[in-house]
Amino acid sequence: QPIECRSVNGYSYKVAVALSLFLGWLGADRFYLGYPALGLLKFCTVGFCGIGSLIDFILISMQIVGPSDGSNYIIDYYGARLTRLSITNDTYRKPQMYP
Repeated sequence: QPIECRSVNGYSYKVAVALSLFLGWLGADRFYLGYPALGLLKFCTVGFCGIGSLIDFILISMQIVGPSDGSNYIIDYYGARLTRLSITNDTYRKPQMYP
């Protein structure tokens, strides 16, 4: 008997990125993720003249903006993964050796 995962609510990462890429200027990505006010604002301003659509595409692709209910995206097993690396003054950088 399958057990439902509580951390996801049916929002697909692939669908969110595709909506952001192709219909982001209409606000379809924000409507899909559950942000109707931002979706309507993007629709009325044609995606903030394209700049807002580009920013939203980057934010959704990097998984910074997720579903409004706080759940996670449904991502395939071999789907997108992003690891954030932070570089500080204590980070050791190995010099490249050229033959």
